[in-house]
Amino acid sequence: MADQLFKKRKARKATELARRQASREPYDKVLIVCEGSKTEPNYLVELINHFKLSTANVEVDGSSGSDPVSVVEHAEQLVLKKRRVKSEDNYDRVFCVFDKDEHEKHGQKFSQALAKIAGMRHPSIEFKAITSTPCFEV
Repeated sequence: MADQLFKKRKARKATELARRQASREPYDKVLIVCEGSKTEPNYLVELINHFKLSTANVEVDGSSGSDPVSVVEHAEQLVLKKRRVKSEDNYDRVFCVFDKDEHEKHGQKFSQALAKIAGMRHPSIEFKAITSTPCFEV
């Protein structure tokens, strides 16, 4: 053992010393657009933290307004904005979250929003509507 004390270490190659390139987890990049600007995003962020999901893969946006159609249109605008930047980090899934009980009296707007989601044709992006009944807080 004493014989090996003064042996020289093998020099490392530059590739071994190079810093590893950053990468995000191989999960889908998800956008969640909801009606509320405070309550729903806070609940969703807490769920993300609770289940230890990567915040690099999940983005929550609550700046669309309370109209169901505006939620869908805002989600589509965010997708198009991300594409215009030609980011490698485009969304794979987009979820639009609605309080169904809030819009039962305004059924037409709610139906329009669901029809708009069903008719969306973005390649490689899955759009889904999530309705909470009776309300998001429950």
